[in-house]
Amino acid sequence: MSAKESHAMSEQLWTNAALTVVNAGQIPIPITPTLLELMRTIMNAEQAEFIQIFTKPLNIDDIRERTALDEPSIDRILKELMDNGILTGIPSRTTGTMVYRLLPPIPGIFEFTLIRGLSGAKEKKIAGLFDALSEELTAIVQGNYNDSVEIFKAIPPLTRVVPVERQIALGGGDAILPSDEVKRIIDKFDTIAVVHCYCRHEKDLLGRPCKVTHEKRNCLAFGQIARFIIDYRFGEEISRQEAKRILDETEEAGLVHKAFHDKDDIHRDEVAICNCCKCCCGTFELYYRGGAPVNTYTSYRAAVNPDACTACALCVERCPMEAIRLTGLDEAGIVEDRCIGCGVCAHHCPSHAIRMERTGVREVFIAPPRTP
Repeated sequence: MSAKESHAMSEQLWTNAALTVVNAGQIPIPITPTLLELMRTIMNAEQAEFIQIFTKPLNIDDIRERTALDEPSIDRILKELMDNGILTGIPSRTTGTMVYRLLPPIPGIFEFTLIRGLSGAKEKKIAGLFDALSEELTAIVQGNYNDSVEIFKAIPPLTRVVPVERQIALGGGDAILPSDEVKRIIDKFDTIAVVHCYCRHEKDLLGRPCKVTHEKRNCLAFGQIARFIIDYRFGEEISRQEAKRILDETEEAGLVHKAFHDKDDIHRDEVAICNCCKCCCGTFELYYRGGAPVNTYTSYRAAVNPDACTACALCVERCPMEAIRLTGLDEAGIVEDRCIGCGVCAHHCPSHAIRMERTGVREVFIAPPRTP
């Protein structure tokens, strides 16, 4: 085999591995030299070949049928891939059989490669590659704007915004549902893990630290995924009391609670809660870059009492979606189709002029801005 043929085969290996990883998720990440370099950074050629069997979640019998590797090699590669945050291994809820899932780039590999909070040369390179991928995705979206927006509209939301609990308690009455009270979500789980916020950690590695908070260890995982995180040392186990303390701190800092659900189904249990800021959160940042929409479920919308509003503009400053404007009447006004119902504005309003009104579950889709 010539050197040229060998190079072509190597490139095809990494391209196939990258396609397999992208197809594991819902977000259309472009197959670019940047993504291929990311693949080479987080895995070796043997692992790149192995992951191509994961066209769906697999148990150990499925894996044995799809590879010619012997048992010790399978066990070794599975452990390596789980240690590196490329696969998860979680028991089936119904059978207890271990099920291995390949993680997509986002959300998935991005989070797991950075949640340990390590700051070595490898992590800095990964942060730079993901940042470059965001720029490439933005360029593709802006270059094919209308078609891109239609593609994004077909992708269901991956998150649900959970409002600041003390604000819905003021106005929700008996209509408050347990899933809307973030601390009652905590009470559902015996196993809770805390990890570094991967978004803020990425910005630290890029030399762009968060403008909102210095706290990094404030993303939470629950149940089986929390056990995986603890067992593979991505994070540490904490008590319900500690989890609630962390949530109190995030609310005071003005962060947004975003819940992720099992199988992306809001009728199933939560698997994680991220606490997000406008300047670091991958979703918010990619939106403001023009690379992706904000697309989330929510059950609330902010409303202003004009008689109490002093037009201090603190809510304008705090709103992560820039959904509040000062009107010509010297009062705050809500741009309703941009409000994600997070409650940050209400929680920080010094005159208590904003309340959270329950809307029922709704999907908020805000197309990315066109950039010059």
